[in-house]
Amino acid sequence: MLERLQGALKVRHARAARVAAACAGLAALLCALGAPAPAAAQGSCSLRVMSASSQPACWRPFAANSVFNTPLPAHARLASDSSLIVRRMVARGWSVDGSNKRFDFSPSFYGTRPVFFATRSDPVMTIRCKMKPVPGVCTGANGVDVAGLRIHVPAGARPYANSDAHMTVIEKPSGEEYDFWDTTISGSTIAALTAGEVNVNTGNGLGSQGDAGQFGLSAGLVRPSELAAGRINHALVISVPCTNGSGHSAGFVFPAVQGDGAACGPNGSAATRDSPALGQLLRLNMTDAQIRSSAAPAWEKTIMTAWAHYGAYVEDTGGRFPEMDIFTQASSSWTDLGEQDRWAGLAQQLGASSAFVSDVPIPVSELQVVDPCVPEKSCTAAG
Repeated sequence: MLERLQGALKVRHARAARVAAACAGLAALLCALGAPAPAAAQGSCSLRVMSASSQPACWRPFAANSVFNTPLPAHARLASDSSLIVRRMVARGWSVDGSNKRFDFSPSFYGTRPVFFATRSDPVMTIRCKMKPVPGVCTGANGVDVAGLRIHVPAGARPYANSDAHMTVIEKPSGEEYDFWDTTISGSTIAALTAGEVNVNTGNGLGSQGDAGQFGLSAGLVRPSELAAGRINHALVISVPCTNGSGHSAGFVFPAVQGDGAACGPNGSAATRDSPALGQLLRLNMTDAQIRSSAAPAWEKTIMTAWAHYGAYVEDTGGRFPEMDIFTQASSSWTDLGEQDRWAGLAQQLGASSAFVSDVPIPVSELQVVDPCVPEKSCTAAG
């Protein structure tokens, strides 16, 4: 997936409040997952309430006007090649998490990342860049260099156990998010091939490092408390099998800053043309009424509604070809710290297995490609 970043490294850089509620039935499940109880006082949804043991569904990273937190207008302006791109995806047999016959939303599959919330009482670790002195490897597009910084990291926190070894640490006192890719931990050192920093309180979620789109890695992740609450108040982030180009000047649109994705074919070729780009915003063209009347289970309708209201940004390439994978917060966000696996707990409560499987696929044919000028706010959003 991000192996291509090695050749295209860029220019730059405890205690939480528990949700109060008297819970019974489904509300008890919501409390256990850190989600707010229905018809109860919501309390604060600021970063200070977040911890391994409590992660309310109402919290979302980054400023309210971030591209990830901005709903789309009812008739968002579409890219001029929207229908061509969607037809090409359908012709190639692309699907969303599973196949075109079922929706297999397993948080343990490709595109899962751990997110850890740190306090001043947690151990201090020093960030080391594996490829120093190569310039820029620990500097995101926002210009913030994290090499040598000392940050708090919860004891037991580890990078995700796959080839990408992603890891995200958010320091609660400052709101600084540190994103890592190809990460290893040894003693008091956290080493990464690429790393970056963004602020979840005041930032827009752009300009970090750790993925092809250079988004903050907490942006757009689906969390179990959100599915339990039945509401996702942000855009999704996804991977696609391949994009319409590759390299620093090809294959990307705003809000991505360069094209580190894998191209569908040689640049300019028929295989590449009419493919989505990194940063592309895909919208599910279904109304709330259509989603409500769908035979999909409630948890899937929650995902579909977020995709229809906010869209899904293409953040990376790879995964389970020819699938488009929805990115989630990893179970290790909790289990590394000795907490219950929140995904497994939710699945059991819903009568599912360790994965969330539905016989109702999310139809690729119902996707639309939103014009990049809409999230960029450089045009009339409605078209």
